[in-house]
Amino acid sequence: MRNQHYFTFLFFCCFILLNQVVFSNPVKLHEALKSKKITGVIHGNSSSTHYLEPVVLELANISNEAVSISIEDGDLFIPADSDKQNIVVTASQLLVLQPKEKRAVKVKGMCIEPSDGSGNDGTIYTFKPVNNDTLQKLSQFIHQKGYQSSAAQYAVWSLVSDRDINSIYSSDSTEENELKKFMASLTGKTFTIKSKKDYKTNYYAPPKEKVGGNFEYSFTKPQDIQIAMFDKNGILVRELFNQKKVPAGTHKLNFEYDSSVYTDDVYYFKLIVGDEVMVNRKWDVQVMRDSFKQKLQNRE
Repeated sequence: MRNQHYFTFLFFCCFILLNQVVFSNPVKLHEALKSKKITGVIHGNSSSTHYLEPVVLELANISNEAVSISIEDGDLFIPADSDKQNIVVTASQLLVLQPKEKRAVKVKGMCIEPSDGSGNDGTIYTFKPVNNDTLQKLSQFIHQKGYQSSAAQYAVWSLVSDRDINSIYSSDSTEENELKKFMASLTGKTFTIKSKKDYKTNYYAPPKEKVGGNFEYSFTKPQDIQIAMFDKNGILVRELFNQKKVPAGTHKLNFEYDSSVYTDDVYYFKLIVGDEVMVNRKWDVQVMRDSFKQKLQNRE
């Protein structure tokens, strides 16, 4: 019995030692791919948004040894299509692939090109190690605080596009204020108390020209729910609903926006559960106008 326990203990110690070797020698993703031990493709994630889990790694370890891969806050994913957004990593990961193992891994990140379109399943990316200290510090702050949200996306855009810090807003006032304070310390900029009437910088400002609808959805367990508004290129325009731990059951979730402020003919409204888009509804304003005009003509 003692020998058996001794053997088990030795095996356990060897297992720990082997894992320590693997974990103590991680390589960056591009180095792993270059080594030919790892093969794979990096593509966009149509089931998420550009500020939640926008990138998916489809990796395979074709070697006979475990490989440890590090992805750090501030690392970048660059799309082959220059019209699509570059993505910065906002939640570092250490991936250990066992021999011959295949795995799909979602990566949390944020868009750093607000004028480019959102990626999708067909968007192919290459990996680029972090090379911007300021962007890395903001990415680390987002990761540390767990602010994988629209407000953090606004903070990233504020940094990379030199926007006013007041462009950062959120349904969560604590999150909003902490992001603004961090951005002020990071950039040396100041920000003023926002106007309660400024619809573009105040989540709770009432719309002057109210347009809206609702999603009806059933949940089997409590869920974090968001409804957000996107333009025709899949770029975030405004968060319209955000509630944590919505109870299980069937809910009718209302949303509205100010059509005097956002005047595009086409928007998409997405119901987001956790990090996944569950419903994506196209709102064609011009079609609705034409339909209304036709109804009026038919009455004449």
